[in-house]
Amino acid sequence: MEIFLCALLGLIVGIIVNRVADHLVAARALPNVRHRLRAPIVVVVTALAFAVLVARFGVTIQFALTAIYTFVFLVVLVTDLEHRLIFDVVILPATLFAAIASPLAQPNWRLPLLGGVSAFVIVLGIYLFAEIFARARKIHISGGAFGQGDVKLAAFMGVVVGFPNVFPAILYTILLGGLGAFVFLAYQLVVHRRVALTAAIPYGPYFCIAGWWMMAFQ
Repeated sequence: MEIFLCALLGLIVGIIVNRVADHLVAARALPNVRHRLRAPIVVVVTALAFAVLVARFGVTIQFALTAIYTFVFLVVLVTDLEHRLIFDVVILPATLFAAIASPLAQPNWRLPLLGGVSAFVIVLGIYLFAEIFARARKIHISGGAFGQGDVKLAAFMGVVVGFPNVFPAILYTILLGGLGAFVFLAYQLVVHRRVALTAAIPYGPYFCIAGWWMMAFQ
């Protein structure tokens, strides 16, 4: 019964995720690129995620926190996938909340904070290296080789999964990103008969997937 009720809650939260993502996009007057299947997919995924979380943690404070973080991950995933944007109005308050709530998530509250700092430093280093490399090689990628929003998202992910789980989470992100880039390039080659090596690829979804997995199953 608990799983059913939490899955039902997930359906409602999934609807809210879609509306929040749409509101964020509309507030910036961005073009509507929403796929017609996005809404039902998000709702179903949220319901399944909530069912998994309650099966994993039961009806506890841990479930409540991971459900909130799931909401954040999904909003970021949708907006970054569709517009390559991670909104500060979402990720900054979410990171602050996760840091404040860290004593409820783990007995040693220092581990979530250390995870956030570690992720921020590592991904900031990747971001700076990518920018320097792109400028040195005169490679122009629309939106940048790596986004500042990804750095902020990494900090949120680090707080959520804690230390030392942040390191495999970043590794999974990199592996998923490489797989995603390979699939994207293969799609271009098969469908368009060309490969655009400077095409912008959103990395936020990979942080969200890896972060949620580590959060749920660590």
